[in-house]
Amino acid sequence: DEFRKYWPRFRGPDGLGISAFTNIPITWDGPSGKGILWKTRVPRPGHSSPIVWGDRIFLSGGDKDVREVYCFDAKTGKLLWQKPAPGPARPPEKPLELDDETKAGWAAPTMATDGRRVLAIFPVGELVALDFGGKQLWNRSFGVPVNSYGHASSLLTYRNLVIIQLDQGSEGEGLSRLYALESASGKTVWEVKRDVPNSWSTPIVAKLPGGPALVTTADPWAIAYDPLSGAEIWRAKCLRQDVGPSPVAAAGIVYTVGQAPCLSAIRADGKGDISDSHILWTAEDDLPDTCSPLATEQFVFLLSSEGTLTCYEAKQGKRLWGQDFDATFQSSPSLAGNRIYLFSKEGKCWTVEPTNSQCKIVAESNLGEGCSTCPAFQFGRIYVRGKNHLFCIGTP
Repeated sequence: DEFRKYWPRFRGPDGLGISAFTNIPITWDGPSGKGILWKTRVPRPGHSSPIVWGDRIFLSGGDKDVREVYCFDAKTGKLLWQKPAPGPARPPEKPLELDDETKAGWAAPTMATDGRRVLAIFPVGELVALDFGGKQLWNRSFGVPVNSYGHASSLLTYRNLVIIQLDQGSEGEGLSRLYALESASGKTVWEVKRDVPNSWSTPIVAKLPGGPALVTTADPWAIAYDPLSGAEIWRAKCLRQDVGPSPVAAAGIVYTVGQAPCLSAIRADGKGDISDSHILWTAEDDLPDTCSPLATEQFVFLLSSEGTLTCYEAKQGKRLWGQDFDATFQSSPSLAGNRIYLFSKEGKCWTVEPTNSQCKIVAESNLGEGCSTCPAFQFGRIYVRGKNHLFCIGTP
């Protein structure tokens, strides 16, 4: 199916950071151009990751003056169009301060596409839908989210819906919402209140034993909903404080993590509050505050901001090994075939092959500029956004 062939959302079709393709380049060098098919300057900055459909790559960027959507030619890197997003329906009561390193910036959420439309959301609360030619189809204003680091949860599409996790405010304020809009019109199909404070994680639609479930994370709950109706299926109390990493799922198990208190493996076939009955195991070593986990049937990997990749055995949660890298990370680990790709904030990149007993480093590469985003994989290609450029890594 086309959706699975492309890279339509944050961390790929399932939001898991796993490539459908295995013929992926292992090594490259940005400064010399070795292994780089093209690189194109992105007009405005952002922490959003590229999405890909057919021969098009979409990105968002912005600053305090303008928020924009970009479309690039995947073959040549040519910027085909750039379109400004609408400004906020009503100006914020006080100016948004999103420029410093501790904030998410003006274009943190990754866009999403259903193959006919591309959708982007910005920290001023504007959601815009465009066709592949750059024509605006509709927009919705949610108001400027009350979010301490700026809104960063990425969009996803499911069937005819676009899903928005808009967690905001403090505990008890009741400001957080989960929305499903009709992607063709922007009309609300369902909306649910969430009893959680502001968060930065992105939901996934996981294939679970009982059917598809929309899984969300925020302090203190992992909550699964029916993606078509918004009805709650189950919830597990397993998180604390700021939640940045997104959930992942493999073999009927959902994995959630934040800086506190732990990594949790949740058997996802329950109903109601499953906090005491369905958490299979937890682990507390080298927890990430930003990078999302990577999970397979066999392993679960965590990548800390300080540069430790930790491998857990998926069934029992036994810690198998930890590998330190001399770098810092915001980009989540990705898997192509049997290799994990790690892009550091400094622009150095490692390709590694994990086993039960060790993390074998296959190659070290250099992008030549910083990187805080997640790569998009296509046949024989890696598309990745550096601090200033969009890169296509591959061989002619």
